[in-house]
Amino acid sequence: MSETISNDYLSMINKTGSGYNIPVIVGAIVDAVIIPGKEIVTAQKEKVDGTISGMASLKSSTLISQTTINKLSGSDDYTMASTDSKTVNLSISNRSKLDAFSHTITNVTTAKPMVMLVNNWTSLTTHIYDQAYLDITVNGAAIDSTLGGVAGRMDVSSDNATELTAKLNAISGIKAQMVKVSDTSYTMVVTSEPGSSFSIVSPATTNRLNTSGTHANTDVTASSAASLTFNGVAITRSTNAITDLIDGVTVNLLSDNEFDNDAATAAPATVTTTVSASRSSTKIQATVEGLIAELNLYKADLNALGFVDEVGDADGQLANNSYLRSAKQKLMNLMTAPISGYGDSNIYFVEFGIKTAKDGSYVFDKTTFNRTYSNAPEKFDALTQDKAYASDPNVVVYSSSGSNLPQGKHTFTDSTDKLDAGTSTEKVLTRTGSGPFTFSTSDYTGFLFQSTIGTPGDLDIYVGRSAKTKLFNFFADALATSGNHDKVVDLYKDRSTNLAAKLTKIDQREARLQAMYTKQFTEMEKVVSTSKSSSEYITQLVDGWNKS
Repeated sequence: MSETISNDYLSMINKTGSGYNIPVIVGAIVDAVIIPGKEIVTAQKEKVDGTISGMASLKSSTLISQTTINKLSGSDDYTMASTDSKTVNLSISNRSKLDAFSHTITNVTTAKPMVMLVNNWTSLTTHIYDQAYLDITVNGAAIDSTLGGVAGRMDVSSDNATELTAKLNAISGIKAQMVKVSDTSYTMVVTSEPGSSFSIVSPATTNRLNTSGTHANTDVTASSAASLTFNGVAITRSTNAITDLIDGVTVNLLSDNEFDNDAATAAPATVTTTVSASRSSTKIQATVEGLIAELNLYKADLNALGFVDEVGDADGQLANNSYLRSAKQKLMNLMTAPISGYGDSNIYFVEFGIKTAKDGSYVFDKTTFNRTYSNAPEKFDALTQDKAYASDPNVVVYSSSGSNLPQGKHTFTDSTDKLDAGTSTEKVLTRTGSGPFTFSTSDYTGFLFQSTIGTPGDLDIYVGRSAKTKLFNFFADALATSGNHDKVVDLYKDRSTNLAAKLTKIDQREARLQAMYTKQFTEMEKVVSTSKSSSEYITQLVDGWNKS
């Protein structure tokens, strides 16, 4: 029977010597020296490693919240409407410029494309165009030289109908296709964009695109511009997608108004289309509640990581961590700070109906939301839309979301070209160009304003960073590789490495002590065993004498 020999059994066979259990004694001595220090270092490393893991979880939570909040667009905050959506519809082109409106549109005639029909191609593959090139312009501009080596010229030497059509179709602003008329007859159809034009000139003396001589002359239908009456004013445009009638909106002309039955006049029937946009409190509330939900998820992650278990040992990975406390404080500061640049008065998160509950979470306050919507609905633009504008509507202000120009109201003094003259942030702007004139400064990258005149006069400039942008930048700062998060993680990683090295040294010392004490007790055991053997020999010798 085989079984493990216990320390007690080892003591039994050692009774001829000292009787001591040497492995147990050596282990106890080494443990008394090593374990107290090792437990302290091990606990420190476990805490540091837990903190590193917690910081990774915090970064992951931050990234998720940043991504979610960045998806808030505010595009659904307005309801767009057209009373005749088959003739005219609307799309948002710039949400930050959008406001409520109502306009009337009549006499709609859509822009038509230029159409060229090249008739009587007999085959798609064997019918060859025998000229070396075509001279082509689109809206009066010569095509790119990459198509034929010379600007305005396309190389088509010995191309068949299919090859020639494909080359034409690849030109920006032109579409081309072959249409089968019968088994032995095809027509090439070349069209421009609505309201645009093109020219295709062959070097052949007949100036015909198809030089086989079997087709009729090329038929061309000229393009025409779009026209409509907007709030009683006659308008013409070269395209059916009109972007300069209503701020932030594209008016799409889809079809002509019906014409009357008078063949002599062929005038459009008087059909009035009303187009409008209005804020939707329901959709804005949904945006606010979506923002609240994401902020609460982020705060819940912070609270879980920083949880302190006062009755047990289930602390969060970042319990009592200074970085986590700082992150919480920064979020609280952001949520209570004013949002400026949307007029002369500041806007606060609480005006959106975002209220802080006793437990620190955010809740929706319907009463406050309704009050803001009734009294100043334009304040909700500050939820998702950055603003940059001037008190003079003829001045256009540009300010990117990453511009370092502080948000808020700024004054421009025309006589000195100074922004915020007489303040600690005074900047002299440089004027360039000549209608429009551009005013800018290298101190504020991503910012400039333009005026049609070089002396626009004194004016106010407003730059607003929305709640969405402020939160996005808050999370971006936390995620930046040069930010405090990564610096803190690097410090903890260095500490973890140092503690691991310390544990290695402790293990090495433990092995040395184990070997040293084992050797010492083994030598002692040899001495004790020798002493007992001598004593037994003398006793036996004396006993023999006595018996004799």
